[in-house]
Amino acid sequence: MLQYLDHNDKYWYKVIGYMSDILKITEAEFQARKEIPRFPDCPELDEGLIRKVTETVFLYPDPQPADVLFIFGSSRDDEWSQPATLFLKGLAPIIYVGGGIGGRSFATGRFLSHLIRDDLVACGIPRDAILVDEESTNTLEDAVHGKAIFDQKGIRHYRILFDCKWPHAGRCLRTLKKVFPGSILYPSMHDFKYDGVLYTENLRLDWPDEERSRSFVWGEYQRILLYSSRGDICP
Repeated sequence: MLQYLDHNDKYWYKVIGYMSDILKITEAEFQARKEIPRFPDCPELDEGLIRKVTETVFLYPDPQPADVLFIFGSSRDDEWSQPATLFLKGLAPIIYVGGGIGGRSFATGRFLSHLIRDDLVACGIPRDAILVDEESTNTLEDAVHGKAIFDQKGIRHYRILFDCKWPHAGRCLRTLKKVFPGSILYPSMHDFKYDGVLYTENLRLDWPDEERSRSFVWGEYQRILLYSSRGDICP
């Protein structure tokens, strides 16, 4: 059962217990549970396959006014000032941040959504404009938990402006289409760092040129194929 941010003792005992149980494993063990590794082996790619992967994984940004700004959780060092700008420009009155446990949780002992919320507040966003989820461990759960929170709190979600990392966009769109079939979806993407390397919108063009980015994007493509084949996300 989902729990939402309030300040009663029963809630906080449950949150602390949940975090303690999760953090008994290491980040390496957490990553090992993934069906597809973050950096899988990538085959030789011809021009046709490169084009297909690019069109499947990446989207072009189209930020539009919406009922809610839906920020997918991220376990890495992201440029949160970019999605913060969407709110500060008045494109949405409220923000939802997904992400319970992931990379930075193991170093800090805190939920990803709380870390992201702190980054957004540092960018000038009022804390009370941000809703957080604390139990999600993947993209699908970000969406499912978000819908539950919206329904519980009566938050309109006819138009959703969603934000994520550049190579995450195709999967996020297909996930939201599955969970919010009646909503109009507008994508926006932000830059991020992985192991100190900054990835920007140029990744759409140059991902095949470097082994690590090639593996990263190929993994996203494989996840889209797998999750759509079993109905977790839209094709």
